[in-house]
Amino acid sequence: MSPCTFIRINRVVMTGPDKKTVHVRFVEGVNVVWGASNAGKSFVRRCIDYVLGSEKIEVPDEGIGYDNVVVWMTTPKSGPVSLRRSVYGGDIYLVRGHSESVSRLEPGYEVLKSSHVQSPNVSRFILQESGFREARLLKNERAEKSPFSLRVLIRYLIVDETRMMDEKSILLQYNTAVTSEDKSLIKFLLTGVDGSSVEQVRSGDQLKAARDAKIEVLSQLAERLRAKLTLNWSDDEIDEKLATAKQERENLQEVMFKRQDDLDVLTEDLKVETAALRTEETEIAEISAMIVRFEELASIFTSDLNRLSGLEEGGFLLQKFAAINCPLCGATPEHQHEHSLGDIELQRVAAEAEIKKIRREEMELANTVVEARREIDVRKVVVDSILLRQAVTQGLLNEAKELETSARTVFSKASETVRQLEGEISNRRLLASYELNIGEVSRERVALRQRAAGLDLNLNLTTSEANELSKVVKRVLKAWNYPGGEAVHFSPEEQDIVVDGKNRRNNGAGIRAILHAAVKIALLMYCTEAGRPHPGFIVLDSPLLAYRPADETERYGELTEEDLNLRRANLAAHFYAHLHSLAGFAQIIVIENHKSDQQVVASYPNTHFTGNAEVGRPGFFG
Repeated sequence: MSPCTFIRINRVVMTGPDKKTVHVRFVEGVNVVWGASNAGKSFVRRCIDYVLGSEKIEVPDEGIGYDNVVVWMTTPKSGPVSLRRSVYGGDIYLVRGHSESVSRLEPGYEVLKSSHVQSPNVSRFILQESGFREARLLKNERAEKSPFSLRVLIRYLIVDETRMMDEKSILLQYNTAVTSEDKSLIKFLLTGVDGSSVEQVRSGDQLKAARDAKIEVLSQLAERLRAKLTLNWSDDEIDEKLATAKQERENLQEVMFKRQDDLDVLTEDLKVETAALRTEETEIAEISAMIVRFEELASIFTSDLNRLSGLEEGGFLLQKFAAINCPLCGATPEHQHEHSLGDIELQRVAAEAEIKKIRREEMELANTVVEARREIDVRKVVVDSILLRQAVTQGLLNEAKELETSARTVFSKASETVRQLEGEISNRRLLASYELNIGEVSRERVALRQRAAGLDLNLNLTTSEANELSKVVKRVLKAWNYPGGEAVHFSPEEQDIVVDGKNRRNNGAGIRAILHAAVKIALLMYCTEAGRPHPGFIVLDSPLLAYRPADETERYGELTEEDLNLRRANLAAHFYAHLHSLAGFAQIIVIENHKSDQQVVASYPNTHFTGNAEVGRPGFFG
């Protein structure tokens, strides 16, 4: 099988507990679901539509016991997929590959919402597989927008029997009149241009509500300001009092600055005196330390004197005892050891000289200590003087601080008075502006109908866009051998196709149906040729109404001459032949009555006819 370039419906399945699975199979190209009236043909269409997100489905009596609808598809990006939905509604379940059960145990299981919401949904899945981008469709002249979704697009993919033949515009889905959204949709499909770039404007009701809300907010703000206005003076009186208060504040500010300067001077004086006190105390400490060292030196001098005095006295005694008998042994001088008395004398003399020198230095050291102690006494007097001045300065400083604090307090009160008066004036001016705004807003007139600036109120297709679509419709009608069809154009007044000067709605049901089908097929062809996105499948319910059997004239009316002309032109054979030529880029599913299909079998046997694969009946249940 060649790669799929469009979405292809492969099978529609119904399952149920204790029920035999039934299905209808489809192939590429043209498929015909055949059968007589009330044979269940349209139920196949409704099943496809339901799995693609329509609101509900009514199961015929023959389908009682079946509870799930499954649609097999092959898509350009995901390949084979299966979509399942309960006949009772709810979400849609997707798996990769073709499956009749579609359970969470299968590959790629995903839950899709039926509506176009933020969560994963079937609409976004189909649109993305078809190549569409996110788009917004203009709804009205205010540029209000709605999201482009599968349920909006579905009118160009699945056409039921009623819409096929009714007189309403082919642009419509279920409304009675063409809306801006309908026009925006066909323009987007043809050109790719949506309304995303147009800024939405608010409606008249919204603007009136916004105006009333603004008045309410302004009124509340004004009421709060009135509650803050506590002074009963006139504006002139407040201005006069404000000027007086400002002058008083300036005077008090000068006094405060003067007292601050005095405080700074006294603080600096106290710093200088404190520094001088530290200097004197440091000098006293250093001199005291020096005296201690001097006293240690004096003790060394005393020790040296004691040692030298002992040496000097020992020398003297040695010399005296040299001329007498030994006091220990009684030996006479001539029998004693000889000693050099001269050396002893020299030692004694040297010790005596050293004693004199130390006594002289000791005296000098004592004088130095006396001078140091005298300097300490002098510096202590200076310290006492500094402490006295410091105490006086500290007292002045404390007094200056009190004066400065008092001045600053009075200045703050004066400043607060100024702020209060200025606040009163500001609140009065703001209140006046609120009251002015309330009056201006109250006088504003809001037009009931608003429109976005520069937006085309009609939102119609341009002449060029309409002509391009009309050309393709004409090609389709020619391929179908439609009688006439020489002049085809899209009418902006009717928002519908006009053929040979006759509006579609002015024709009989059979002609209306074939023209409706032609437009839907032409749109698919146009999108393919122009490189525009399109899902690539179309389901047409009863497009060949002109071939209705005689027993259905009561339902659809008598056959008209135009209907008979279609038969004479063998339009059905050409219709299917042309659809078959689109098989390379589209899948067409046609739902038709049994008799017309018998005629087609003889004229174009390559068309695929499908029904219940098990029992050979049209639809699921025949």
